[in-house]
Amino acid sequence: MRTELLGQEKNIVKIKLEIEASEFTKALNRTINELSQQGNFPGFRKGHAPRRIIEMRFGREALYNEAIEKIMNDELRQIVEDYELDLIETPSLNVTEKIEEGKPVMCELTFEVKPEVELPEVDGLEIEKVVTEVNDEAVDRLAKRIRVQLADLKETDRPIQDGDLIDLELTIREINPDGSETAEQPKPETTHEKINLADETVRVQVREALIGKSKGDEVSAVFDVEEGHADRSLAGKHVCYKMKVENVSEYILPEVNEEFYKNVFGNDTDIKDDAAYRARLRKDIEGEVEQENKSDLYNRTVDLVSSKAKIELPDKFITQQIQSMRAEDANWAKSNGIDLNTAFGIGTEEGRKGYEALLKTRAETAVRNVLVMDELAKKFDIHIEQADLEAEFERRANELHVSKGFVAKYFYENKNQLDRLTDQLKWDKTAEVLISHMTVKEVKELSKPETPETQGE
Repeated sequence: MRTELLGQEKNIVKIKLEIEASEFTKALNRTINELSQQGNFPGFRKGHAPRRIIEMRFGREALYNEAIEKIMNDELRQIVEDYELDLIETPSLNVTEKIEEGKPVMCELTFEVKPEVELPEVDGLEIEKVVTEVNDEAVDRLAKRIRVQLADLKETDRPIQDGDLIDLELTIREINPDGSETAEQPKPETTHEKINLADETVRVQVREALIGKSKGDEVSAVFDVEEGHADRSLAGKHVCYKMKVENVSEYILPEVNEEFYKNVFGNDTDIKDDAAYRARLRKDIEGEVEQENKSDLYNRTVDLVSSKAKIELPDKFITQQIQSMRAEDANWAKSNGIDLNTAFGIGTEEGRKGYEALLKTRAETAVRNVLVMDELAKKFDIHIEQADLEAEFERRANELHVSKGFVAKYFYENKNQLDRLTDQLKWDKTAEVLISHMTVKEVKELSKPETPETQGE
């Protein structure tokens, strides 16, 4: 087999391929023999059907195509290695001249490869890192949550107080800022929910509407839902919560003593007093916040370097990413019992166009970041070794309070999960090395991004 590079335009590579006559004949005979062995040809013993009978059933072109496919299965990897191609998907093959047995077969291979990435100069780039700080109020909130988790519940007929657990009927509907109904809105569904007023994340409007009310009372709370809300069917909307109180329960909080500490940390805990307890809570919060800050730093670093890189994004990659994200959105809506059109406001033509534009933007960002990080991993020679996996198994085992062997067994028995873990570790390791080349500025609060209004101030 002989190959010749015909040319490259953007991320499309074309290679001329000449299959020698003897090589093609050998693959063709192999194909015919396999079909003779596998097929059932009346009047002939298995493996003894002549070629003309096999051709009559399958067609000569099909035999030729199967023979070429066998050759490509054997040779494609070598072609990719010889030309150092980083493929996006399996190449397409086109036979450029009519096949004549006894003569070379002329073909053209078209490869779609990863595009070239021109990385920016990262040395000296500045990135902000939020300093991990945990104040007494954060420790107080965690201490309160733990007591609530270990508390007993007791129904009460008194009016609702802050910290109670409320069972209620909830109807959510989108409304206009002036309080009027939005057009073409489906009838809202009423569900039975629990709202825990001991949770500091409960919205102020909901909390204020409920406090002081009693069983049987109906109240409403109106507020704007933030764009990044987890429930994407409500994100960015002006909504009204209509609530009917069904039941009120109060928490009977446990005493904080040595028995309480054992319930929280186990019988072998060395925590005996409030000072040691609060110190442990502070340490746990610091670890959690540090991990969140670290993850945020990685993401902002990748976004910063990616935005400065020069790259032409392949349409194929974008299309594949959009399909993947659309499938994820559909699965999310289904798992939450929400219609996809309702969840993403795509019931109208305007809504559909907005959703498609958002998907495209998300996909372009994701693809750009992946390609840039792959290029950085090559530049920094980043690899995931067995020691990296072992350390991650150990970390997760400690976090879940299980054995390291249990965690390792799970990943080794689930190849897809192991591949995802390896990719994530490589991403994080690349981000760490990338940050080491940059100037990290520690701040208590991130600077607000510049807007046209603030630029030049």
